Amino acid sequence: MASGSSSRSADENWGTPGYLPRGGACVSCRRRKMKCDGRHPVCTQCDRAGRAEDCEYTAGHERSTVQILEENISQLEARIQELQNPNVVPTAVTLHQPYGAEPSSSSSHNASNMRLAVQDPPVQIAEALLAVFFPYATEIGFFLNIPRFQASMMQGYPPGHPSRPAPALIFAVYLWSIRLSDDPSVKSRESAYLFRATQDAATALSGSHPSKVIHSIQAEVLLATYFFANGRFFEGKLHVSNAVSTTLSSGMHKIRSAAPGQQSTRNRISSPRDPVEEGERIICAWTVLTLDKMWATALEHTPNFEDSTHVLGTQVDTPWPLEMEDFEQGRLPQHVRTAHTIQNFFSGAPTPDAGLSSRAFESKAAILWNSATIFARKCSGNTTAQLALPPLIEEFTSLSALIDKVTDQLPSTGLQMIAGLHNLEKARRLAVGYTILKMASIALHAPFAFVGRNESSRQTRESCAREILEVVVVLRGRGIHHLNPIIGSAWVEAAQILFNEITNARALRMSGAYSSTDERAILDLIQRATGAMADFALNIPLTSFQVNKIEETYGALTR
Repeated sequence: MASGSSSRSADENWGTPGYLPRGGACVSCRRRKMKCDGRHPVCTQCDRAGRAEDCEYTAGHERSTVQILEENISQLEARIQELQNPNVVPTAVTLHQPYGAEPSSSSSHNASNMRLAVQDPPVQIAEALLAVFFPYATEIGFFLNIPRFQASMMQGYPPGHPSRPAPALIFAVYLWSIRLSDDPSVKSRESAYLFRATQDAATALSGSHPSKVIHSIQAEVLLATYFFANGRFFEGKLHVSNAVSTTLSSGMHKIRSAAPGQQSTRNRISSPRDPVEEGERIICAWTVLTLDKMWATALEHTPNFEDSTHVLGTQVDTPWPLEMEDFEQGRLPQHVRTAHTIQNFFSGAPTPDAGLSSRAFESKAAILWNSATIFARKCSGNTTAQLALPPLIEEFTSLSALIDKVTDQLPSTGLQMIAGLHNLEKARRLAVGYTILKMASIALHAPFAFVGRNESSRQTRESCAREILEVVVVLRGRGIHHLNPIIGSAWVEAAQILFNEITNARALRMSGAYSSTDERAILDLIQRATGAMADFALNIPLTSFQVNKIEETYGALTR
């Protein structure tokens, strides 16, 4: 990202033309009808207004990123309208299929028929699919109580019956079950179940199902993770946005709030019937926030879930999540009320909920990864002297201390705990959380490692990268087959740091200088880790692609 500094070097100013040819202004100035001086990479107008990220130049008939995104959004909105109104024939010309057949008047009717043609599979197949899904359900964002959900799923009623889960959730679960299955006869139905799940999700909140709100959120979370796992990021972000919107509008971020008057009134849900139902809602809020923070950070965009004291009431007051078995046993005292949960986490203020569960650990790691990445982005382009300014040093020190504090809350070292936990669900979640926490350290130290090659920061990044890969090796011996799809982004980053260490060490040796880097040990670790990664990449296209890229780079370095 370009620096927001107002001072520019002579090299940047040199050669700037006195006037701009037609079309030479940046996209941001053209849209705002402002005079642009055409500076590259960031014009003066955008630099002064703090819009460096919006300053973009196009050539000829080339479309800008904003134009492409706007077009995609328009097409997506039109598609959503079609899904929400399947029996309404559009009056305007449909432009989102320029090379497809001309839409016929029966297309909506056919879509409705396709949707209704997808129903529950036979009982034996349904049981087999759910047996594939439930062991790894929490890794893909499932937050409902599994025994209760499983019982309702197998009720002998058709989709839509109030005793069954909401249809969108039923088919989202079947969709993921098919994705994780190795049965080719089952996999042939994946596209049909994807169609049904997305159609039902688009209208879930307008239905009459008694659990439509929380089931809609659960379906959106599963669909978001499904699209991310398949490398379809735009669709994934859409479903995350839907999940966040419904979570906020239903007030799930205000559960047990010390200020209940601030809760939203749209999509409000009735009081929970028992501690398990309340636990589902608390875990729901944190699952959505964690999903949003992780993928926003990995894909380098702003999260939807902003913890803010804004009048819209997006501040999170909900207590940190416990394990589901803790809610089953009623371990959240009735008198507990919480507020400013995330703000208190950053400030260190004492709270009635310590947030020591594996779910809370994962959420804290996601929050810190996002915060550290924002800090690194803020430092981008700064000189060594600028990085030494007190505000940046204070922020760095605060985030570093908080990362250490969360790490120290583990009863033993991360690797020892992951290797020793008998509960595989917790082992997987802690492995992902620990990996993401290491990613937070990697992001936090990036500005100092790159500017002036601060040795301490460089070593911290290398150490964290090694630990991330060591976690993969430890997990391989636990009989675990699937992990949260976000993990591949961390593997790529960690491997790249170690590849850079090898490249830099070789360059030093070629110049006659000494390098302490143990190249053989690093390559051995990467080789063992990629072997383990390949096991976790099965049936997850994004992870498979990421692991292949690591293997290609490893192959190039060892030829």
